[in-house]
Amino acid sequence: MTFEKKLILTINSSIKECDSHLSRLRRSYSLIAEFFPLTEDILKNCGEERIGYLDQFIYRFTKLQDAMGSRLLPSVYSYLKNEIKPVPFIDILSGLEKYEVLTSENDWQFFRNLRNFLAHDYPESIAQTVLTLNILFDNWKRLEYMYLWVRKYCVEKVEGISIDSGV
Repeated sequence: MTFEKKLILTINSSIKECDSHLSRLRRSYSLIAEFFPLTEDILKNCGEERIGYLDQFIYRFTKLQDAMGSRLLPSVYSYLKNEIKPVPFIDILSGLEKYEVLTSENDWQFFRNLRNFLAHDYPESIAQTVLTLNILFDNWKRLEYMYLWVRKYCVEKVEGISIDSGV
């Protein structure tokens, strides 16, 4: 199998994975929207069901961001550059932004930092947790838009992408 075919398979697989995370992220968003903006009191008094919805929202955001960063974006970059050699991720981001595949390198870094903060649970800092969750709630659609932009680019420009049209 050629290098290009392997990349196309990886891009296809990555898009399917990201589509699944996005679908579940959208669903969990709809289940938590009623108790945002979040306050410390609301979070402290959430029942287990609501905490589960919040956890699902955080988890799917994290998984979407991880799948894009670990598989989709590097594969698209390698496809465009037609090279196998490893490249620093910052170069991938700037290259994809230059090719107009990625909408914003700065937005990507914002979501990466947010994801990294969410990966650590500090129960003693409930105010920081509430702030971070409100930031995520208010901004996650920018990640959705970023992913859909990359997805659209792949469907239109990468020969051999066979993805269902609806997300």
